[in-house]
Amino acid sequence: MNVTAGLFTRQPFCRAGAAQHRSVSRVSAILLVNGCARVGSCHKRNSSSPFSQHPSKKHISIAAPPAAAWLPGHSCNPKSLLTAAAADADGNGSSNNIGAQQNGQSSAAAAGREYDYDVFVIGGGSGGVRTARTAAAHGRRVALVELPLDFMSSADKGGVGGTCVLRGCVPKKLMLYASEFASEAKAGKGFGWVDGTAGTLDWQYFLKVKREELLRLNKVYKNNLTKSGVELLEGRGKVLGPNEVVVDGKSYTTGNIVIATGGQSSRIPIPGAEHAIVSDKVLELDSIPKVVTLIGGGYIGMEFAGMFARLGCEVHVVARQELPLVPRFDLEVCRFFMEQCSGASGIHMHMRSNPTEIVKEADGTFTVKLEPIKKDKDNKDKGISADASGNAAGVTEIRGNQQVVLATGRSAKTKGLGLEEVGVEMGLKGSVKVNEYSQTNIPSIWAVGDVTSRMALTPVAIMEGQALGQTLATGEKVAPCYDAVPSSCFSWPFVGTVGLTEEQVKDKGMSFEVYTSTFTPLKATLAAGGLPDNIIQKGFAKMLVELGTGRLLGIHMVGEDAPEIVQGYALALKLGVTKQQLDSVVGVHPTAAEELVGMKGPARVVKAEENKDKKQQQSQAEPPMGSAQKAR
Repeated sequence: MNVTAGLFTRQPFCRAGAAQHRSVSRVSAILLVNGCARVGSCHKRNSSSPFSQHPSKKHISIAAPPAAAWLPGHSCNPKSLLTAAAADADGNGSSNNIGAQQNGQSSAAAAGREYDYDVFVIGGGSGGVRTARTAAAHGRRVALVELPLDFMSSADKGGVGGTCVLRGCVPKKLMLYASEFASEAKAGKGFGWVDGTAGTLDWQYFLKVKREELLRLNKVYKNNLTKSGVELLEGRGKVLGPNEVVVDGKSYTTGNIVIATGGQSSRIPIPGAEHAIVSDKVLELDSIPKVVTLIGGGYIGMEFAGMFARLGCEVHVVARQELPLVPRFDLEVCRFFMEQCSGASGIHMHMRSNPTEIVKEADGTFTVKLEPIKKDKDNKDKGISADASGNAAGVTEIRGNQQVVLATGRSAKTKGLGLEEVGVEMGLKGSVKVNEYSQTNIPSIWAVGDVTSRMALTPVAIMEGQALGQTLATGEKVAPCYDAVPSSCFSWPFVGTVGLTEEQVKDKGMSFEVYTSTFTPLKATLAAGGLPDNIIQKGFAKMLVELGTGRLLGIHMVGEDAPEIVQGYALALKLGVTKQQLDSVVGVHPTAAEELVGMKGPARVVKAEENKDKKQQQSQAEPPMGSAQKAR
């Protein structure tokens, strides 16, 4: 094969509508001449894949709009992929299989019922914007409605860009950058920087420049929609029927409706919960609290805990679970992460504690009252107990808080959309139930992103939007692929993961090897000289390998470079790289990434038979469901 630009490896491609797959050279990355379109890759995994969600379906991978990773209707050889991507990038792409939706008409319009639009998207976050732009790039008539802009989300306020851009990922990362200057300055004392302080953070100035950046991004999103041919409406959209949407009193008809309204912070029903704030407000605080308690040990709680700790605040985390970040992250990783949080990071971890009340004191501070959750004899040896986190056992209250943050999860933002009234089937926490193609029980209504409660990550919402946009534009159903999706928690330290956790591999009944490495980053030894008690923050790397085949099943890291590292390894897992192949790679020295290259071991081998025996023993040890259990 003679191609002038790109990286190629042997892997089967898939083509929507094809009865079989053809083995050709797989395009992993292609840079087009105009520099604006990237072609990713797609393939149909066989049923033996440990990652496969829908092994018999067609999948796409994520790339930049409007061309996408894989282009349904186009031939799967590299030359035609290049040609098709270039055409679609210029807005001139076409599909051979769009059926009754050709020439900008929906199937209903082709049957004689003309609609105002082919696609009407409610919600201007990452998933909604990608859906709209992708469909419009193929010539569909698309409208998108979003609430007026505000940095605090409400029933009447939102903004194009959605949670991630305006009150989530982006402002959170900006706040993280601001906090890192403080922690880095302290660490600098260990390298000889005498003052060991970054000075005083002008919080009001930070809020000003942060808002300016968010407004800039909001404008970019709007411009991109307009350039793609999407009609942008401002207001509150509501579904009136399978093919009708009303925006602030004005009705529009459409062949398809896409719900992409995202999620919102949840509040736990305890006395005094009204005194606490949620994540939106954290990013808009008037001042930095000296003492803060975060209720919730998941992504949001631990990320804000790390930022506040870097800024020198006294930070407490209260959570009902045994360890932070479970069950989304590997249990061993969570255990190591907690040790670093309560050690070098100085975060007070109150695990297995139930918050019962938030009391506002006369001096304006808040007291969080706790009720420790006692272990029973069946799980006394699992994980880390509350008193192993550096706190006194049996803590019943945390006093002197200037802020209390509820980070107890999120729910779908669907109230008032009219979905129940038109018969859309709903799921837990107000989420919209969809099939693998993001379609609801009503054929003309679809949903993507956090509103579906599938995998609440921005890149996943974009992937879902890309797949749905192609489905709606071409008439050829395309399913998003959730194989080996990487994710990270930007706490202190960072945590990165891609692939399966050890617990997930065991549940699949597989035999596997576990490789681990606890290491001290080169920077950490001297940096500890500027930190309280000279505690060294260590790193951790973990690799799961299928026994026999040597195929990589999961990569997990704890450390400051973990997010960047796992992003690269996501491709390795997608391509089915083996441990033997990884061992042949030369590492970059000195880096944290080299810890994963040529790991020696394994630390332990887990066989499927042993997993099966343990499950049987646990099942036999459990008493039958009786009145005592029901009473619990």
